Amino acid sequence: MLDALFPPACPLCQVSIPEDHSLCLDCHEALPAQPENFCLRCGEQTVRPESGCGHCLTDPNAPDAVYFAFRYQGTAIDLIVGFKFSDRSERGVVLGKLCWERLGDSLNWEAPDMVIPVPLHAWRLLGRRYNQAALLAGELAWRLDRPLVTNALFRCKMTSPQTTLQAMARLNNVRGAFRVVGKRVQGRSVMLVDDVMTTGATLREAIKMLKKAGASRVVGVCLARVDPDRRMATFTDKGVSHV
Repeated sequence: MLDALFPPACPLCQVSIPEDHSLCLDCHEALPAQPENFCLRCGEQTVRPESGCGHCLTDPNAPDAVYFAFRYQGTAIDLIVGFKFSDRSERGVVLGKLCWERLGDSLNWEAPDMVIPVPLHAWRLLGRRYNQAALLAGELAWRLDRPLVTNALFRCKMTSPQTTLQAMARLNNVRGAFRVVGKRVQGRSVMLVDDVMTTGATLREAIKMLKKAGASRVVGVCLARVDPDRRMATFTDKGVSHV
């Protein structure tokens, strides 16, 4: 009855679709490809795919592996910006499904002990009302049949938005921003989930604290990776603008 009154629609173009929480065929086909030529461990740009680059082999805070579903361009931007900044929390289901389509085999192979989202500070969570990384992590945890853990990693420092900062400033901005509570991650493998990776500063700082707390392996999963030539882009409610 509800489907007859309110038929499912594509969240991007509003065309009617057969099932909810999906994209229409045209929008699905317009999704950007996965990034190419990056380090499979830390996500840095490389000449060809690498399983470890000069950057991460000397960085103890690098992820043990990193996975991206999309390049941060086109329809991926439209979906993620709405999800993150326009109170479109229902897109978490759509994005979780799309992420699984691209990365499901790899994430099943990882078989983490738990899935942890990159947390928001309590004040920012109050303003936004939901943590987009937690919604995405919940979708992936459900598909992996692994626990979603939201009470181990906390953001203890209110930081400036990363989107307006250059690379070095991003590192300084998130330094000391996270803490781990309890011993739940000790000796366990963790899948750390976020929406977008730009320089990787946030991911590495969170991973540093998880490993310091005894996590045996931490892999990062992000919906999208910003290409190096777009790293000075800032989010707006209409997409990105360069600064």
